Amino acid sequence: MRITYEYLRLFVKMMLSNKIAFVWYLIFPLVAFLIFNYSWFDSRPTTIDFYIQTSFFISYITFVMSIDVATHLITLRENGFYKMFKFISGSKYPFIWGKALNQVLFIIATIFLVSFVTGVMFLDPAQLVTFLITAIVSCILGSIILILLSLVLMLIPIRQESLNAVISMSLLVLFFVSAKGFAYSTEHSFLFVLLNPLEYVRNITFIFADWFTGHSFDHESIGVVGIISACYVICGLIALKLVNVISRTHRT
Repeated sequence: MRITYEYLRLFVKMMLSNKIAFVWYLIFPLVAFLIFNYSWFDSRPTTIDFYIQTSFFISYITFVMSIDVATHLITLRENGFYKMFKFISGSKYPFIWGKALNQVLFIIATIFLVSFVTGVMFLDPAQLVTFLITAIVSCILGSIILILLSLVLMLIPIRQESLNAVISMSLLVLFFVSAKGFAYSTEHSFLFVLLNPLEYVRNITFIFADWFTGHSFDHESIGVVGIISACYVICGLIALKLVNVISRTHRT
């Protein structure tokens, strides 16, 4: 536990030194949200409309920042640092857990700031508190599971540059599918949620929104989301066990 804590401190310092990336995760969703919903300044949205629109950005931030765990670990592995840190700590797990905990903390901070700013603009104080609780609980649960799932990327024998390009293109497709609501317009909605982590996080957000607001949102049942969560966790745990500290491309 002590070693994991030291790695957590290391990654926090690294994240704070790279302020541009953190600001990008924060500013881009805010700007995009205001551009897409500028009409709300003239006519305030209903609670349901507000949650539906903000869920896109909660899921986007959670997904993109969760994937960053695997991509950063891949970078360190290709540079030989992963093997070095494993030698120092005696195990590969403290290094991974330290990075994961660091990322969860920054996801919570980013989601809180984005949710607070948007909530202050369009919600009453009581609604704002409920929204903040919904957003933070959703991002914590979603990020933990998606970080585990993202470790599967470390098993793919592909260079980081190529992997980043594939992830960027895939993200556009996933965001488009989620925005179009295909998960609720077909009888195969389970597959859309299973194959689209953005839609998975949105479903978690809607489930908690149901509980905390009393409104009814379209989403998969708790049982279905639980099955998908179990699939993600199993894949992540298998990947965690199989992850190699030696690069499959650079052999470092």
